[in-house]
Amino acid sequence: MWNKSQTHTRIKLCLFEYLEAAYEASNCGADALGFHILKSNKENWKDKAQKIRDIINYLPESIEKVLLIDYDIEIIADCMNTAAFNSIQLYPDCSSEEIHELRSKINRPIKILKVMSAQCHENTPSNFEDFILKYKNSVDAFLLDSCREGGSGKTADLSVCSGIIADSPLPVFLAGGLNPQNIASTILSVRPFGVDVETGVSTYVKGIGLLKNLAKCYAFVSEVKNVDHILRSKNIQTSN
Repeated sequence: MWNKSQTHTRIKLCLFEYLEAAYEASNCGADALGFHILKSNKENWKDKAQKIRDIINYLPESIEKVLLIDYDIEIIADCMNTAAFNSIQLYPDCSSEEIHELRSKINRPIKILKVMSAQCHENTPSNFEDFILKYKNSVDAFLLDSCREGGSGKTADLSVCSGIIADSPLPVFLAGGLNPQNIASTILSVRPFGVDVETGVSTYVKGIGLLKNLAKCYAFVSEVKNVDHILRSKNIQTSN
């Protein structure tokens, strides 16, 4: 997923709670799957990490397993050492020293995606340029969401996102309100390194909540790959 010489749009599908859905989605053409261990979860974080560990053990090595987490460094490190996550989607605002400490507590190389809101007042620091400057030497990518709270289903201001993506020295994954119907036009508009989707490939079931909709997962991946093909064709025509 992190090979920058490959020009395809990376695809990250989020919120997997059950092995069946995660296993099927891992074979739909996505690059990464996201798993949540958040303070808002009903399960204890340690129990959740062990549950996800058992799911990850059955997934292909080729799929990136990303931990979405808002706990402190000690708990993040414990979760990472419990389950074979490749990457962390980091919600807390940390100093470069804290991020270095986090990496040192994990017993393998990992990637860190720092969550960034497209609403500047939700970031610390609130200026986009200062935020990028703060993290550019300590994380591997930014996860640019429409708002601080992930999974909102709200669409980001694409003009704001386009400017951030253009200015960032690090890869940027775009999230917020994406779905199979709008993903092609969004990619054409802002050209992110990757895209991230949760509610847009889920279905709300009364009494249960969001469940992963595999038909929507396949449709989303297909739309991304189709628009990538269009972009490659345009580049070939331009170079000729």
